[in-house]
Amino acid sequence: MNQKKYCFILLLIFLTSCNIIQTKKEQIAIPEIHKGTQGIELEFLPNLPPSELYEENYFEVLLKISNKGATDAQKGMLVMGAEEQQIDLDADPDYRFDLKGKSVFNPEGTYILKQFKAKVRPLIPQISQYTTSITSTACYPYKTKTTTNICIDTDITGIVRSKPCKPSKRTFAGGQGAPVAVTSVEPKMLTHEDDTKIRPEFEIKIQNLGPGKAIKKEYIYDACIGNPVGQQGQKIWDVIEVKATLSDMELTCKPETNILTKEGTTLICTLHEGIDKSAGTYLAPLSIEIDYGYLNKEVKKINIKRLEQNI
Repeated sequence: MNQKKYCFILLLIFLTSCNIIQTKKEQIAIPEIHKGTQGIELEFLPNLPPSELYEENYFEVLLKISNKGATDAQKGMLVMGAEEQQIDLDADPDYRFDLKGKSVFNPEGTYILKQFKAKVRPLIPQISQYTTSITSTACYPYKTKTTTNICIDTDITGIVRSKPCKPSKRTFAGGQGAPVAVTSVEPKMLTHEDDTKIRPEFEIKIQNLGPGKAIKKEYIYDACIGNPVGQQGQKIWDVIEVKATLSDMELTCKPETNILTKEGTTLICTLHEGIDKSAGTYLAPLSIEIDYGYLNKEVKKINIKRLEQNI
């Protein structure tokens, strides 16, 4: 009898501990990596450089370069700029960096610190103080990726009354872990030249929700250092490349050259080969990938004072 009681108590303890473990597992939240509108972010650390300096003083600049997006940034470029008449800045003219993006194990992304030395040049005799600035510019290739389940309904005549889903417009707030974001997708089921099929079509809207500017990928480095980019009349800025697939079937998207206006851009992506009507109504993954170059800046203003005012 005592042995039975002992076994029962052990079993009860085991079941209770399993339940506690299970409860703890259920409470663990998986970070939403593909969320947000950030990519590479630049930040001058406090007082580096100082907001106020006297002429002929030496000082340091410490810049934090962070990848807060969901894409790894490879071969990014950092360009530092200053008014040469007032600040002598010792900076690499072509500093490259690689930074991994956010992940489940590192939801904050990665960063590096870059240090520069500088000196304030003398003011001209006619002025007692002068406001100038140091500018940091990050230029890098980036991607936006998103996948969403879309209802595919091959019964476009509405013969079947009871269906598992209905095609409807989907909107997305808060981005996908990158500055350029898909903001909405509207599916349409259209007739096909083959009577046994339907033709899915998707209206996809994309916007630049970040603080910087998109550019055609092959021109990011020239634009970063101020070289002339593109031929006369050629569109370079705000140009993105878009690919879309439905259940791994590639869609044809128009227009082929996508230009982001202030309100964004709209693409029509179509599966021309169609889907057999026998497939019925079901959910299918729609994947969208956007490729682009991106530039954003951070500026630190500095007030320079004449040295004699401090004597």
